[in-house]
Amino acid sequence: MYNLERLTGEICVQNIKIAVIDDEQGILLTLQLYLEMEGFIALVFSSPIEALKVINSENVDIIILDMKMPEMDGEELAKIFKRNQETKDIPIILFSAHETVSEVAIRVGAYGILEKPFQFEELNKMIKEIIINLK
Repeated sequence: MYNLERLTGEICVQNIKIAVIDDEQGILLTLQLYLEMEGFIALVFSSPIEALKVINSENVDIIILDMKMPEMDGEELAKIFKRNQETKDIPIILFSAHETVSEVAIRVGAYGILEKPFQFEELNKMIKEIIINLK
């Protein structure tokens, strides 16, 4: 799973797969473009159900998950990932426009929280912290 290596103090992000799950197409497209520009492999899903089907077989390294979606909320989806033997160790970053997300993050064992609107620097820092911790 974790395709990580350190090179002269830089973090090698080649082959790191990040799944983004959000029902808002604009956010998905923006995050996909940003992550790919940073050198990551971005898998984007507007449907939590579709994400569940694919992530189990894709060896994803990090999941970025919106809390409010119509099919299934982020808390329920995160709990499913954490109960599944194949996905339980994948770090999850939750993002939401609602302040109550910190309580949910604790309940589901999420790695971190981003409040919408978030800065890309925040996201990048969190992803790199995860990569270093996975090494």
